Amino acid sequence: MKKIVRLLGLLCLSLVVTGILSACGNSEKGTNGTAVLKFQIWDSNQKEGMEKMADAFTKDNPDIKVQVEVTPWDQYWTKLQAAATGGGMADIFWMHPDQVYTFVEGGALLDLTDQIKDSTVELDKYPEYVVGDFFLNDKQYALPKDFSTIGLWYNKKIFDDANISYPDETWTWDTWMTTAEKLTNKEKGIYGMLAPSDGQNFWYNLVWQNGSDFISKDGKQTMFDEPKTVEAIKFGVSFIEKGISPTTADFANTTADQYFESGRAAMITAGSWMANEYLSIDNLDVDVAPMPMNETRGSVASGMGYAIAANTKYPDEAWKFLEFLGSEEANLIQAESGAAIPALENTQKPWVDTFPNINAQVFVDAEKYGNSSMYTESRAGWVETEQDYMNQIFSLSLDVEEGCKEMAKKIQTEIDEYLNL
Repeated sequence: MKKIVRLLGLLCLSLVVTGILSACGNSEKGTNGTAVLKFQIWDSNQKEGMEKMADAFTKDNPDIKVQVEVTPWDQYWTKLQAAATGGGMADIFWMHPDQVYTFVEGGALLDLTDQIKDSTVELDKYPEYVVGDFFLNDKQYALPKDFSTIGLWYNKKIFDDANISYPDETWTWDTWMTTAEKLTNKEKGIYGMLAPSDGQNFWYNLVWQNGSDFISKDGKQTMFDEPKTVEAIKFGVSFIEKGISPTTADFANTTADQYFESGRAAMITAGSWMANEYLSIDNLDVDVAPMPMNETRGSVASGMGYAIAANTKYPDEAWKFLEFLGSEEANLIQAESGAAIPALENTQKPWVDTFPNINAQVFVDAEKYGNSSMYTESRAGWVETEQDYMNQIFSLSLDVEEGCKEMAKKIQTEIDEYLNL
């Protein structure tokens, strides 16, 4: 059934490049003959920064207007795919490495390879993994936008009240667990650590810190049953088993962010993108430290990209805007907005300076030990199974080792089926 659904989705997307829907693009001409480009994003916190970049571009290109439109994450991909098949796709939009395979296979993204070669864009000035996440079939389908990493956020007041030193770069798993136990105060309703069944924000990072992975580099072999992977997941689950973290049932009613923002948890592993939100909470005094290490240090390092619709009415104008988005000027504007860490080298400092009250450099440094191995072509075939099993494991209804073995067996079957389409 998954194969049939995926084939139907790709068939619908492929209509974009047949020309059947090419006359239904979402661009429009202004009354004065200017090209009006639609620029779709998913984060309202970044809208102002994107608009400043668009305004700077239009100042030098008055014949091209850019309209930034926000579609919330939980609706973004459904709307984008519907627009691709229905002819109303934005000209430029954010692309995620988790989704790029589907849109490329459906012919919905413009190949940027030749434009990049003939432009001022230098891909070697971006993190290799961000470039690579959007390089498929020897073609580049998106220009790197930013990168985001994970850090150990902590509530300073809770640490101060317990007279415990703040986390730092020396922390190991043992330090982490021991301190979280000390900070847990059931009488006050305070948990030492938040351990949701969330790969990106939590347990993916543990697997890398333990020197393992959950998928092979070529995306063809599961590693969920590898001993070091199982050991890492056991460590993550132990926060719940020991009562240091809320349970999975608790998280169903109150999210990890809500626990942390309400001052009911001492620590949470969360991304650089949470800085604006956490720091906007009244009476929440927080900071961030590097991720604790075990065999090594590890963090998710996820990069976003700018893509162009294959059926845009204005490919030249859209590329001109995209080339600007890749410039130092645009990346510095993005950095100064504080919404995201720009991917272009030597443009991150203004982002760090936006947050003088926390150690924001942690997130920039984490790129050096970051990982994005989950973004393989086969991921679409197994990610739902992963989420289902990990929810059972973290809810303590399924033994970690047994669950990992079952999950690995099922995921391997799904990988093989996916890649043999």
